[in-house]
Amino acid sequence: MAEGKGVTKGIRIPTSLNGNFFRLWLEFLAPFHNLSPRELDVATAFLKHRFELSRAITDAALLDQITMNEESRRKIKGDCNISDAHFQVIMGKLRKSRFIENNKINPKFIPKGIQDGDGNFKLLLYFDFSSKEAE
Repeated sequence: MAEGKGVTKGIRIPTSLNGNFFRLWLEFLAPFHNLSPRELDVATAFLKHRFELSRAITDAALLDQITMNEESRRKIKGDCNISDAHFQVIMGKLRKSRFIENNKINPKFIPKGIQDGDGNFKLLLYFDFSSKEAE
């Protein structure tokens, strides 16, 4: 890749949207949510389900609403093979970690710009050495 300004390093991570992309995405973002492995299972299932719904639903508000409705929650519980009580505990932890805010997935945890036909997803990390926040 080009040296100098802009992107200087690239790393290829083989995955698929039907495979473990959403899990890898959340594992990469672990410093921002600190979820346990079981909580990651549920969060991953929510992201994957939301993506599948987004193929047919283009209205963002409707997509958020359907992603968190009772039918979707039943699907997530079944996919993750967890009881109602355990699911409620995990949902509380997802809210506490701010993965879920205002009964929808926090937008900062939703990968943007994924297209089925693209065959890839690029993430840019911008390390701002001049930021006062890092001190």
